Amino acid sequence: MFLCFEGLAGGGKTTQANLLADYLRRTQEKEVFVSAVYEGEARKRVSDFMHASGIASDQRAVMFLFQALHAAQHRGVSDALDEGKIVIADRWRDSFFAHHLYQGTFNGDEDLMRQIDQLAFGSLEPDVCFLIDVPAEVAYDRYVQRERRVEDKGLELMGPEYFSSVANYYRKIAHDKHWHVVDGTKDQQSVFEHITSVIKKDV
Repeated sequence: MFLCFEGLAGGGKTTQANLLADYLRRTQEKEVFVSAVYEGEARKRVSDFMHASGIASDQRAVMFLFQALHAAQHRGVSDALDEGKIVIADRWRDSFFAHHLYQGTFNGDEDLMRQIDQLAFGSLEPDVCFLIDVPAEVAYDRYVQRERRVEDKGLELMGPEYFSSVANYYRKIAHDKHWHVVDGTKDQQSVFEHITSVIKKDV
C-alpha cells in the first residue's frame, strides 16, 4: 500500500503522515516507511548545501537538485514496496508541477515538465492520496512562523500570491485525480479521524 499527502507548506502534511505511520504500525503490524525529501534533518542538510554551493538563488538549479532528490525518493519508495512495507510519502510528483508552473521555470512547457517528471518518478503512483486543504492565507501564516522558528537558512520566503497559485493547482489536480480532500483547518484529531476513516476502507 502506497499512501501520499499533498498540499501547501504549513498545511500539516508531515504531522499527519507521522500520526498515520504510528497508527498503521499498531493496527496492521507491518513495517511502515515514511518518505520525505525536505523534512527534518534532511531539510537542514539540503538547505545548507544549496547555500554552500551557491545555487539557492538560481531557480533552475534548485529545481534540478530537487528532481535528483525526487529520483532518490522514488528508489527508496520502490524498494520499500518491494519489501512489503506500507509506504507514506510526504509529497510525491505533483508538487513539482504545483510549484514550477507558477514560477515559470519552463515557460509553461508542460510537455517538457512531464518528461523531467517521468525521469524522476517513472510511472509509480500512490494507491491513495490525500490533499490537506488549507486556505492559502492560513498556510502562508503558518509557513512564515515555521521558517522564523526553524532558522535553517531555507529558501526565501514564498509570498501570499505564490501560496494562492499553488493552492488552486492542488485543488484542480485533486479533483482530476480523485484524491481525498481533507479540511486542514480543523483540529489535528479531526483531520486524523477523517484520514483513518478513508484508510480503514482501503487497507
